[in-house]
Amino acid sequence: MSVSPEHFAGFLERIGHRVRQSGGLYWFNSQRGVYSSFPFHRSIDAHEVQIPEILRRDGMIARFGCPAGQGIDSFRILCSRRDYDFPALRSRTRTQVRRGLEACRVERVDFSTLQQQAIPLNADTLIRQGRRVPGNLAAYWTRYYDAAATTEGAEAWASFVGNELAAYLISFTMDDVANLVIVRSSLKHLESFPNNALLFRFLYERLRTGDISQVCYGYESIQAELQSLDQFKTGMGFDKVPTCQRIEVNGWLKPLLNRYTGPLAARILSTVGDAENAAKLRGILTWYQSQPALVASTEVQRAA
Repeated sequence: MSVSPEHFAGFLERIGHRVRQSGGLYWFNSQRGVYSSFPFHRSIDAHEVQIPEILRRDGMIARFGCPAGQGIDSFRILCSRRDYDFPALRSRTRTQVRRGLEACRVERVDFSTLQQQAIPLNADTLIRQGRRVPGNLAAYWTRYYDAAATTEGAEAWASFVGNELAAYLISFTMDDVANLVIVRSSLKHLESFPNNALLFRFLYERLRTGDISQVCYGYESIQAELQSLDQFKTGMGFDKVPTCQRIEVNGWLKPLLNRYTGPLAARILSTVGDAENAAKLRGILTWYQSQPALVASTEVQRAA
C-alpha cells in the first residue's frame, strides 16, 4: 500500500500548520519559525534545498535529513522486521511487554474513542515530562482527532486496563511507511506497562500485513535530555539507521549566529518562552554551529 504524503499535508493544514512543497518534499512549521521536511523517511541533497522558497518571511530555520557528509551524523528510528516478535526485544523489555500484554487489552480503535477518552492522557504525558499543560488542550486535541479521522493513512491503536484507556498511539502512513507521531499514556496505569504492550502489538500486527515496509519513529531527538526515550525505542526492537541531519537558517539570520553570539543566544533561549521549545532551539543552535560546511558540488568535482 502506498499513501500519498499529500494526505498528511492536508491533515497538518486542517490543524493549523503551514505546509509548503520544495525539492520534492513537503515542509511544515513543526514549531514557531522552524520548518521540518516530510515524508520523514526521505532525505534530500542539501545542495537542492531552496531555503528562500521554504522559509519565506515567517520561517527562521529549516531542519531535514540529508546524505552522509552533509550534516550532523544522526539516525532514524526504524523497524522493518517482517518477523517482528519477542526475539527482537531486549531481555528486560521482554518482561515488560509480557506483563503489559497480561494486564492490557490492545486493539485498533476509531478516532471517536480518542475523542471520548484520550484527552486526559495528553495532559498526563505533559505532566510526566515536566511540561506545562496549556489551557487550550481539549480544544486542540478535539480538532486533531477530527482531522485525523478524515485522513487517509491515519490509524489509532489503544491499550486498555479493564475498560479504562491506558495508552494510545496515532500513525500516519506515507508512501509505504507507517509513521508513529503520537504515543501517549495514563499516569494511573503506568505500572501495567501499557506503552510496551501497545507498541509491541502494533509492530507485530502491522509489519506482518505486507502493506507497509517499515515503521518510522522519527529522527534522533535534537534534545540531549531525551536520549533515554531513544533507548526505550531500541529496546522495543527499533533500529538506529544512520543518516545525517542538517540545519539551515534564513539569510538574514546567518550573521547573527556565529561562534561569538552562539553562547549568548543559548543563554537567552534558556530563560524565555516554553521550556520544551527553548530546549529544541538550543539543540538546533548547537547542531547548526557543529555541522560541516556545505561544499559546493563544483568544489567536490575539482577535489576529485
